[in-house]
Amino acid sequence: MKIRILIKVILIKFFERFPQLITDEAHSKLLFKVMFGYTLDLKNPKTMNEYICATKISDAKLPFDIYTDKYEVRKYVERTIGKGYLNDVLGIFDSFDEINFDKLPDAFALKATHGSSFNIIVPDKSRLDVVGAKRKFDRWLQENYYLKDREKNYKNIKPRIMCDAFLSPLDGQLEEYKLFCFKGKVGFIQHNKLIGGKRFSNIFNTAWEILPVKYGYSGFADDSKPENGDELITVAEKLAAPFEFVRVDLYDVDGKIVFSELTFHSGGGLIPFSPESYDREFGKFLDL
Repeated sequence: MKIRILIKVILIKFFERFPQLITDEAHSKLLFKVMFGYTLDLKNPKTMNEYICATKISDAKLPFDIYTDKYEVRKYVERTIGKGYLNDVLGIFDSFDEINFDKLPDAFALKATHGSSFNIIVPDKSRLDVVGAKRKFDRWLQENYYLKDREKNYKNIKPRIMCDAFLSPLDGQLEEYKLFCFKGKVGFIQHNKLIGGKRFSNIFNTAWEILPVKYGYSGFADDSKPENGDELITVAEKLAAPFEFVRVDLYDVDGKIVFSELTFHSGGGLIPFSPESYDREFGKFLDL
């Protein structure tokens, strides 16, 4: 699997540089073959990952940019579940040079609105490498994230920088729940946690029972339903109602639920399940 991932990364970087050399469909098929070892069926997907790969390249996903843009999606969230589930935004900027750090608090988070993992978390402003941060954001703002995995919902998003309030749980541990919703209903839940600087995750069903499956990261012990587990599901299903498939990402900050983002193509459809039978089982939520 490590070799497969390495090949995938090399191919993604190559085709990001030379996107004209491959169509979206061929790109999806090639990376799927590398990661799963068999040919992707775009017309009749049978697994969750096949479904994601078959739909991410569709022009029907172009209008989903308003839900993918990390700033614009806030309008949908406020309209659907209320402003109380949104983190405070301290500023929205077209370039890094527009940011006046003197007006920002001691801790905050900077996020590019048009991609994934284009983030710099700043727990202490006095220790921020401003020159290094500018270098990163200047590069990120020049990228079209669509070219990475050919997810059409990213194609037309205007690159900007959003400054969020710093989320600081009392125990210092930010709990993240990713609720995978199929036809408006939660199918399974991924609980992510940093332990010793390394990421782990457990997969729950909707009864909050841990399933014997790995999806990207290894599991961890002493995990169970959070006190606001029912609310997490309710919030996710309200946000997921209009969509056939979406992952609703939420934070649990000392019992308070904070919206993170909507993800329509989890992992670009390129993260294997172990055992792989769960890929087909979860695909059944979509009547595949």
